[in-house]
Amino acid sequence: MLVWLTDWQIAEDHIHVETGGVVDWTVYPADTAWVARLFGDRLAVKWQYDTYGGGVVQASRRVRGRVAAIRSVRCRQMRSAEGVVPVRGAAGLHEVEDTSGSWTSSAGSPRSRSQRSDAKNSGRGWRSYASIVDEGDQEARYGYIVTVELESANTTCRVISSA
Repeated sequence: MLVWLTDWQIAEDHIHVETGGVVDWTVYPADTAWVARLFGDRLAVKWQYDTYGGGVVQASRRVRGRVAAIRSVRCRQMRSAEGVVPVRGAAGLHEVEDTSGSWTSSAGSPRSRSQRSDAKNSGRGWRSYASIVDEGDQEARYGYIVTVELESANTTCRVISSA
């Protein structure tokens, strides 16, 4: 199962997800228009982990499983009438070990292996769209795609005799 994590929420709440870890989340329908804006038709994500998702009435699903992979979503940005926006369909995926790159400052403290890998893949150093200050033509992280291997449902079928 693919789950979208929004960079600013991960940064704000210091949500640490790591490859090989176990998650137990309530997920909500992903913003498919946003995912399509980032990836075009190259990737479909149906669910997102949203720390504010319970604030509105909407469908949800409880998932528990092992994190098989985490990919940072980076995209070039451009200036438009809307402000600084991602270049439509230009997002790329970069394998990372964890989500700590969203909140750990690149100044004054050592970065995690995840951040170093993410920065190496961006070509422009560590950046997050959560800290945009009208910087078009830059690449920024927009979130993560987490692959969760779901635990199989433990169901028991009990046959009741009517005799």
